[in-house]
Amino acid sequence: MLTVIIVPSYSRAATLDVDSAVALALERNKTYLSALQDKVKAEGDIREAWAGALPTLTFDGAYTRNLELPELVFQDQRFKIGTTNNYRLGFTLDQTLFGGGKVFNALVAARFYDKYAKEAVKLARLQVIYGTKEYFHSVILAQDNVGVAQDAVKTAEENFQVVQSQYNQGLVSEYDKLRAEVELANLLPQLTSARNNANIVLTNFRYFIGYKSMEELSLEFDFEIEDTIPTPDLKKSIEQALERRPDYVGQDYLIRAIEKGIGIARSGRLPSLYFTASMSWEASIDDMWPGGDDWIRSSSLGLNLSFPIFDGLESSGKVKKAKADYIKGSLEKQQIEDAIRIEVEEAIGSIEEAKKRLQWGQKTIDLAEEGLRVANLRFKNGIGTQLEILSAQQALTQAKTNYVQAIYDYQVSLAKYDKAVGFDLPDTRSE
Repeated sequence: MLTVIIVPSYSRAATLDVDSAVALALERNKTYLSALQDKVKAEGDIREAWAGALPTLTFDGAYTRNLELPELVFQDQRFKIGTTNNYRLGFTLDQTLFGGGKVFNALVAARFYDKYAKEAVKLARLQVIYGTKEYFHSVILAQDNVGVAQDAVKTAEENFQVVQSQYNQGLVSEYDKLRAEVELANLLPQLTSARNNANIVLTNFRYFIGYKSMEELSLEFDFEIEDTIPTPDLKKSIEQALERRPDYVGQDYLIRAIEKGIGIARSGRLPSLYFTASMSWEASIDDMWPGGDDWIRSSSLGLNLSFPIFDGLESSGKVKKAKADYIKGSLEKQQIEDAIRIEVEEAIGSIEEAKKRLQWGQKTIDLAEEGLRVANLRFKNGIGTQLEILSAQQALTQAKTNYVQAIYDYQVSLAKYDKAVGFDLPDTRSE
């Protein structure tokens, strides 16, 4: 079992495993929060589309003061026309009876866009989940590499102490002592670099999940090689992906919305019929304020028919553009399907490869540790060389590095598979 804990430098620390890190990212990641706002916009588009189907009721009021009234001249007599003060209050009701299919198509298109936006939110969610897992295991890998570097330095220090002791006793040459010292000196910068890289990766992880607390952050991760899952079936995985992937499902909604856009464009060639009703009160007086008897009420009903004869080819241009968008959307859907198939196949291949590397990883470490033990024993007994020890040390370091890299690759390949197939959270893989 490999257990990795990043030990905080302060007494207070928050501890996260991968699932709690994902939950935190879904609350605070800015990309995901922005995608949620796109969904709100889509809901607003539906309301806007309904505006074309529902009646509108408008109230208006007006006041006019004539500073100079016009005069009518009749038989050398001048007569003023109108009153000094004019008031008007009124309500107007407008309702579209037929808009050439524009209103209906706009409403249906808005619903499809709303579904498309919801799938976009799901896609952003999948990307955040995958990004969190990838960052999480990158931090674990970086810290494991620090541990590997520390082990290498410790082994080199122990070897140098042995060589130094034997050199003082005249059992080894100065060259052997220098080789051991150089090997130790070469490993120290690597340890410093590994620690710096671990800090950088951890900082990026904190920003990605939105961890703003001043507390030190600790990550917990347990790995048992026996817990590796069977390699998923390719055909079944592709079928699941084409059912679940938000970008593929969402593209279908987008195409259907664009198809309704063709109908909206064609509506510019068709007649429109509108109903209108109004009621108003008017008062025309010379006094400043009207009384109750000064108001005169009027009302009217009307139908307005509009039939476009020639619009300068605007409608035909819009139809042509909408059809091109529809074809383009269909081609993009095919591209998404091809990309999904490739992504699923690559993810499954990565799982299989990482599993094989894991199976040999621990065995290789055991062999390398035994090789170093034998090299040290041969050197102490005077039948081995310093070169054997250095080679054995490097082999052990490389074996540990390869193993922690295999653990990282396996965990990330699982996350890639979940994203490729469209699984939302880790516990849904069993569905």
